[in-house]
Amino acid sequence: MPMRTSRTGACALAIALTILAPCAATATEPKVFAMSLENGALHGAKDTLRVKQGDEVELRWTSDRPMTLHLHGYDIESKLAPGEPAAMAFKATIPGRFPVEVHGAGKGPHRPVLYLEVYP
Repeated sequence: MPMRTSRTGACALAIALTILAPCAATATEPKVFAMSLENGALHGAKDTLRVKQGDEVELRWTSDRPMTLHLHGYDIESKLAPGEPAAMAFKATIPGRFPVEVHGAGKGPHRPVLYLEVYP
């Protein structure tokens, strides 16, 4: 009798894996953008990134100086240090155009280094 239960359990597991396997295979890869900041300015990349609502997004940063970046709308902040990569990872749930700005760089308005556009 225990052998039959074991086979039944194995069959149920095989069926479940067969049903769930396509779901795992269709998971979308995150949209990864690598950006480098030199002297506080974006270097060698577009100043506007475009993604679709629902996309998983990862903004990977490097910088030659310490600074804090803030992605408005999503309220994500990342502290950068020379030689230490940093990342902002999130799901793009809010459509619109959002600046990524340098914060903490003294008085006055914050300066955008790029824009993220999320399309419905």
